[in-house]
Amino acid sequence: MLPFPLPLPLLFAAVVGQVAAQPPGSSWRKPNITTPLQDRISLAQGAISQAVSQLDSSTSMFPNPGSTYKETGALYSLLAEFDQLTNRSQYAANLAQYYASAQTVLDNAKSQNFSGFYVLNDGLNYGHGAIVAYKTYNVSVFLQYAVQSWWAAVPYTMTQAEVDAGKMPSKNFTLGASCQGATLAGGSFWNKDGQNPSVYVIATGNFLILSALLAEATSDPAYLAAAAQSMTFIHSHLYNAQGLIENDVSARAGDNCAVGIPDLLPYNSGLVMEGLAILYSITKNATYSTMLDQLVSVSFATNAWTDSTGIIQVGSAKTADASIPRGLVAAYVRNATSPSVRLSIASYLAVQYNAVADLAKQPGGDIYGGFWQGPPGLTFDPASQTTAIQALISSLAVTDSGPVSPSGTSSGPSPPTNSAAPAPNSKSESSIGAIVGGVVSGILVLGALAIVLICRIRMLRRRQLPLALLEPHYAAVNMSEVSPGLPSRPSYSSPARPSETSGPVPAGYNPKRPQNLAAVVPVRRAPSLSPSSESWAVPPPTVISSRTRSSSDFLPSDSQETSSGRGPGVERQPTTEELVRMLVSRMNGGSVGTGTGMTGLYEEPLPEYRTA
Repeated sequence: MLPFPLPLPLLFAAVVGQVAAQPPGSSWRKPNITTPLQDRISLAQGAISQAVSQLDSSTSMFPNPGSTYKETGALYSLLAEFDQLTNRSQYAANLAQYYASAQTVLDNAKSQNFSGFYVLNDGLNYGHGAIVAYKTYNVSVFLQYAVQSWWAAVPYTMTQAEVDAGKMPSKNFTLGASCQGATLAGGSFWNKDGQNPSVYVIATGNFLILSALLAEATSDPAYLAAAAQSMTFIHSHLYNAQGLIENDVSARAGDNCAVGIPDLLPYNSGLVMEGLAILYSITKNATYSTMLDQLVSVSFATNAWTDSTGIIQVGSAKTADASIPRGLVAAYVRNATSPSVRLSIASYLAVQYNAVADLAKQPGGDIYGGFWQGPPGLTFDPASQTTAIQALISSLAVTDSGPVSPSGTSSGPSPPTNSAAPAPNSKSESSIGAIVGGVVSGILVLGALAIVLICRIRMLRRRQLPLALLEPHYAAVNMSEVSPGLPSRPSYSSPARPSETSGPVPAGYNPKRPQNLAAVVPVRRAPSLSPSSESWAVPPPTVISSRTRSSSDFLPSDSQETSSGRGPGVERQPTTEELVRMLVSRMNGGSVGTGTGMTGLYEEPLPEYRTA
């Protein structure tokens, strides 16, 4: 966000300069996937197996969780995404075991609900993986893990009531009321430091995505309202003049909405792409699709994190990024963009896949480097490996038979996009030469006028969009108003609680962005279907631990049975081994073996992941 309105001529020049610097696709390296789908699956499986082999068998996490906590959560998410994109259940039992083990480790480290000090970027990786696993396998324990992760972030996301009051329990400074007339409600702080005022996209964007995925999976309006408010905050405060996403803004009164890091980093835009795609999928609100088209287009045109090859290269170190591919896949499989942008997405994903497979892969092995333009990786690094896996599995969204049409059906084989055009003959050269001079000048004039018009419209939308996005959803209400019996907010957000101030904090940790957010998502009133359903609220989740976990955590509610000799609701607690057997049996279409007391469970078919 600019600290002052940019004059129209300068805005025009900035947009033209940014877009003209890199015509999308004109010189991209290998913008077409020619590798058969099964070979791509095998390549991704090899990279995943290499990463899984590095997990500590006693914790199901990468060694040194203080510095690899984030990458472990990213790997869990990738396993679920792989199965989702391939309509498999290969990693279902593994993930159930991994989450149970990781939660025990994190609980012992006083980091409940998978939250560390950097709860809103690192910790929400676990929530993302859990909700994708739930959507893929339809096993309720994954939904509970996702809800726990969401609630861990709620105390660091500003509500309108807190903004109006100028304070919130998790922060020790006065909150600003607004920036340039737009409320700060919906912004999320990136860590638990009570003095840090920075609200970052990497925090707000991750909370946006988890809220939207929970809304998509459960149809609960509370999650949709939270996601919409997060998106409104980002659009109001963290879009720059070119339509790309900036880093952060201060929420502290007296800081005058100061922005932090000026650099444009791809993961900010990638997170917003994913959030917009899911919001459009749920609401079918054309505003979200339009915003997504614009963001994808300017991201492909910018030279902020790529060069003429189209390969993602961030900063002077030219490191890779996973958020852009993941966000593009979310848009692609949900048909959330226009057909032309959809084709560009397929080409861009192909560029990243081919770069990783050709230039970043260890010769003869399954280790990948963190530089997609090369050199290849030689030693295993959790961050480099998980980032590369994202590019590999993202290619699985692009089918061999051609791009998927907006109706969800295949549009048939497409000619290779990197094929050279036929050479014109002398007559066509003469004809073209006669008309080019007259056409080019006209195109340039029309293009300039179009850009000026777009800039004016965008500036108007930035003032109008917060209301447009939330209408006609739900009016915000305070949690205590709709459910007075709920525990007060301080019981979940007090910075003095050990579970929120300690945990696996890396020594000398340098976050991707100096982000800080103070926010709590408001509970909103759902459309009333009867006089008795005027309002509702989502209660805080019960923490699942090795001591409180019961069969109800793992079994669908319609398939639970009380065993003989037990009272209603008293269930034998399954061991991890029994859970794994249940999952394996379910995925293989059979019933749980005798001797567990759970024969016949999980007999409903697995949901199929669809692109429509």
